[in-house]
Amino acid sequence: MKNLSLVFILGLIFFSCSQEANSQISNLEIDDFVTTYKSTKDAQLLDVRTPGEWSAGKLQNSALIDYSNSSFAQKIEELDKSKPVFVYCAVGGRSARAAAILKKAGFRVYNLKGAGYQQLAEKGL
Repeated sequence: MKNLSLVFILGLIFFSCSQEANSQISNLEIDDFVTTYKSTKDAQLLDVRTPGEWSAGKLQNSALIDYSNSSFAQKIEELDKSKPVFVYCAVGGRSARAAAILKKAGFRVYNLKGAGYQQLAEKGL
């Protein structure tokens, strides 16, 4: 009986920790991403495309940290961990991978899922 109680308690702890870890990334479709960004105080908008892509078109108030740059993990440390990060790229692949790195670094992350810069620009962001 003691062992069963211990297993149950450890299971609850594990479930709570895994739920907390999963709650650090919110993968949002375009409309939810835009609405949540606009309604979030002190939101940080992070573009993880290349400098060439960024210079061809960027969103106002966005910061650029190139996901493909070897210093990506180091450069994200310049962001404010007390403020949520809204991350996007061109179509969604790089931002999903960047979101995982941001999460591990302790950020609250909102990732644009299934869309990218062009769709955000069309939404007026």
